[in-house]
Amino acid sequence: MPTRKTCDIEPFRYQATPQNGPSNDSANEINQQSLENYLNRLKTAVCADIDSILAECCDGGGGGGVTTFLELTDTPSAYTGSANKVVSVNPGATALEFTTPSSGPDSDGLTLDLSTTEQATNRTDTAGATIYQKTISFGALPNTASKDVAHGITGLANLYRVDAVSYDPTANNRLPLPFCATALAGMIALAVNATNVRITTGNNRTSYTTTYVTLFYTKS
Repeated sequence: MPTRKTCDIEPFRYQATPQNGPSNDSANEINQQSLENYLNRLKTAVCADIDSILAECCDGGGGGGVTTFLELTDTPSAYTGSANKVVSVNPGATALEFTTPSSGPDSDGLTLDLSTTEQATNRTDTAGATIYQKTISFGALPNTASKDVAHGITGLANLYRVDAVSYDPTANNRLPLPFCATALAGMIALAVNATNVRITTGNNRTSYTTTYVTLFYTKS
């Protein structure tokens, strides 16, 4: 309950020096004593009203107030089974509930998790179309050749970004794709068409056995 600073003042007291007895009190002293009594009664009444108002508006009807989130009348009654969930408005827009959060956005506003299952990001393109994300496990790079791996996307429309990397576990080397080299034979090209991801190498890159290609795209 809030501290009642308004009611912490000292009682009103008159400052006149009293006479020998009540019968000798001057009219002025009697009037001051009556004023003191009146002001103190007024103070008691006002403070009682303040306490009542504060209890009504700030203490949940005078019962000590709500001290935890679960004590509210439009929230879940327990935290059990809701670890790492977030609070959101329920579908009926009548109360709050715990829900599982969606994947958080990275610095580009796209989801962080790299899944081989297609997923919608929280972004759209300039035409308002949803941008999707999917990671293709490409496997090993080819030996001075082109290799196609189906991406499995139905209705691929516009491709907005490609993130790809290949790993050589023996040499512990990693290559970002596509890869530019000083010699043409060392370059690695990457392309995407309606059905496949294609990687072309100018020399033997089969030691790079693990390759992931993540596509960001819209669909028709």
